[in-house]
Parts: sequence; structure tokens; C-alpha cells
Amino acid sequence: MRQILIAVCDTDRTYGQKLGEWLSLEKGERMRGCSFSVLKNFLEFQEKDQADVVLLGSGFWEEPAITAQMKETAAESGSPGTLWIYLADPGTRQPLPELAQHFPVIRKYQAASQIIREICFYYQKFGICEQQPSLPNREILGIYSPAHSIWQTPFALTLAQALSPKEKVLYVNFRECAGFEEWLGENYTRDLLDVMYLCLTGEGNISECVGSGVYALEGFDYIPPAGDSGCLGEISGRDYLQFVRLLAEKSGYEVLVLDLGMMVSGFFGLLELCSKVYVVSEPGELQGNARKHFKRITAKQDNGELVKKISYLQLPKLNGELCRGEKMQQWIWGELGDYTRRIAGVQGGAD
Repeated sequence: MRQILIAVCDTDRTYGQKLGEWLSLEKGERMRGCSFSVLKNFLEFQEKDQADVVLLGSGFWEEPAITAQMKETAAESGSPGTLWIYLADPGTRQPLPELAQHFPVIRKYQAASQIIREICFYYQKFGICEQQPSLPNREILGIYSPAHSIWQTPFALTLAQALSPKEKVLYVNFRECAGFEEWLGENYTRDLLDVMYLCLTGEGNISECVGSGVYALEGFDYIPPAGDSGCLGEISGRDYLQFVRLLAEKSGYEVLVLDLGMMVSGFFGLLELCSKVYVVSEPGELQGNARKHFKRITAKQDNGELVKKISYLQLPKLNGELCRGEKMQQWIWGELGDYTRRIAGVQGGAD
């Protein structure tokens, strides 16, 4: 699949270069960034190699030659050839032109990763991208704890990290009240529910729909859990299944790690989609009883293939104190990480 060519146009040369380089280095598989601080150079570039996305900063969106091209785009019917986006600088008092109401506007000074998410959101919304080809035989790993072990999510995250050096991994958390904002100190603008909506409406490229909400953590990508957990129980089983199928076939990831919570509609259908299911519990009688109960429910499904996919894991006894910041590193390189790498068949440390 071809790269999306993004031109960063701003008279602040340092800003444009850094953002353009970041795009190419961090998202080189999907995007290529270039920067221009002189109008003439950009116009010459456009004649030879038209950009898919143009980020217009100070000194560019005021130029008549630029506004003329933008007016042509606004007048086009169907999908535009170039997506023009204004880079708004809240530190300046200069108002945006009237033409800006026809185009997206994003804040200039914010994290580059957030700029990428907004670009992906508008790119799929404008419908100017080709669909990611289907990639069959993607690996889907399901993680579930019948007794809701506090170590289910740490195990799932550590598993995603263990696989990430050799595979492109997407972690998806379907659990209620996951607490990621508090733990990671993030303020998510989009979460699982938003990404599901974008993917299921079928109005854009799945890769860009996912990219509009995805975050990076320890070498893998993740979709933030649902902020409104109550909505998870209102989604149909059909939608859950379709969403996971779309992720597996068209998101571009090689491995999906599904951190499953309550038995939502279509729960066992989700397990059937998985190539492997890890049912985790902690030491102790109460956890063991929940595991036995789950086995009885699973047996009633009368699905021999599903039974073969399930591995029942009793996690080692771990320190229950959760601290902020470096906790992920403690999981990865501590007892949990060693245990998880053994389960995944991955060697720890540097190769």
C-alpha cells in the first residue's frame, strides 16, 4: 500500500523540519513527511508530486496562490485530491480566513502523535484514501479472567510488548473501568467506542480509522479503553465480531491482543475468532472456583475447536502494589515479564 505524502508548510523552518522528519521516522511504513518554509519551493513541488495532505502554517495560508488551489478543492465534487488542513497557532492574534470553515483546523503546538491522530481522523472522514487490502491469517490472542484478576491487564500488556519486537501488535482493551487515563496520565480525545463507530460505519479506510485513535506504548499500539463503560453492554454481538474481523483483515497489524472484560453479547463468538485464548487466574480457591465455573459454561457451547484454543494459566503470586510511571517497566522485566515470555515462547533481553 502506498505511503500518504504529507507536506508541512510553515515559515518556521525548524518546526516544519522536525514535524516532517518525525512523520517519516515514526510512521514511515504508512506516511512520508516533507517540509517547506518557502512558498515558491512548495508550489514547484506541487507541480511535480502532489501531496495527499498539506498542513498550512503561518506564512502560507495567507498566500493567494495557496487559496486559489484550496478553492478549487472546495469546489470539487466527490473526494478531493489533496486534503488541506490549517495549523492554528493560538499564540497569534491573526484570525483564520473565511475559507478555513471549509477545511479542518488543528492546533499547531501539540504532541506530534496527536497531530497524526487528527490527520488520520480527517483523512478517513474525507474518504480520499484507498482501502487496506485484506490480510488473512492474522493472529488474534484473547485474554480473559473469569474471576476478574487484577493481573489480567498487566499480563495482556506484557504479552503485547513481548511480541512487539518481531510483530506489529495492536492491543485492544474491552474491559470496563480500565483506568488507563489515571494510570498513564493521558487525556484521550478518542477511545474504543469512537474507533468502533468509525470502522463500523464503513465510511473510511480501516487503517486510518484505527490511526485516528491509536496510541503507542512500549513498542506496540493500543486503542484506549471505553470512557463510558456502560456502552459496552449495549453493543450487539454482531458489531463486536465485525469490528474484530475488520481489525484482523484491514488494520495492517499482524497480531491483535484482545483484553476481554465482561461476557458481552457475542462473547464466545469473539473467543472463536481467536487463534489462542489465555484464561488467567491467580493462586487461591476463589479464583480456582471461578475457573471451574467458566469451564462448565464453555463445555455447554459444544465447540471442540474452541476448547482446544483455550490455555488455562495460573499466574505467579505477584506484588499487588500498583504504582505509577515505571510500573510497565517493572512488569516487563520482572517476574510477570519472565513468565509471559515463557508462555509466548519469546526470549528475554537483547537478541
